Amino acid sequence: MKLQLVSSLILASQISAFLSPSPSFATKNAASTSSQLDAKLNPIGTISLTAAAFASVFFAGSADTNAAMAAEVVGVSGGASNVANSKITTGGASTLQSGRTIAITRGVNLSGSDFSNQNLKGVAFQQSVVRNANFKGTNLFGSSFFDATLDGSNFEDADMTLSNLEMAQLKQANMKNTVAREMYVGGSTILDDIKSIENSDWTDTFLPKYQKKVLCNHPTAKGTNPTTGADTRESLMCID
Repeated sequence: MKLQLVSSLILASQISAFLSPSPSFATKNAASTSSQLDAKLNPIGTISLTAAAFASVFFAGSADTNAAMAAEVVGVSGGASNVANSKITTGGASTLQSGRTIAITRGVNLSGSDFSNQNLKGVAFQQSVVRNANFKGTNLFGSSFFDATLDGSNFEDADMTLSNLEMAQLKQANMKNTVAREMYVGGSTILDDIKSIENSDWTDTFLPKYQKKVLCNHPTAKGTNPTTGADTRESLMCID
């Protein structure tokens, strides 16, 4: 009887030790994870938060999972590699799609930001306010502006192939010379009062009847795209 009681106490002690690691072990593990994450984030200097604070604020999970996810957010092909673009990094989370990391913002105010001549391929600006931003010459291939407010923003010379503009608003947006091929434009996309579509290429972008009418009747619906060589009115399938 005594032998059984002693064995039970030893077993209980071992289980307790396994489930509750010593403070020194936990501290060393946390410090190691924080150092590794700092090393990944600091070289490109995209955020002012410490790596540990960034992970704890935006992600819930183990320390190792936080480190991996935070590192993924920063690794967006250099798309958020300066202070002006840090809100892309800190605005949300990241997701892996077809083997590449995509930054996702949601409800972030990016108005007046300068994103010109950058590689923002696959970045999602969904449900964000992006008024009077500069995307001139930027690679926005596969980007998402779902339900975003883009009033007054400049997309001149940008590549918006396969971008999602569902429910987006583009009042006074400039799309001169824009490659707008195979974009997703829904019936709720607001293209009224767009500033310019001169020399833009809309090849294989399905436009609902009303949006097509708005663009074909626009005074700047003319010219040839300097990148693809496509005629603007032909790419819109306007009936002249």
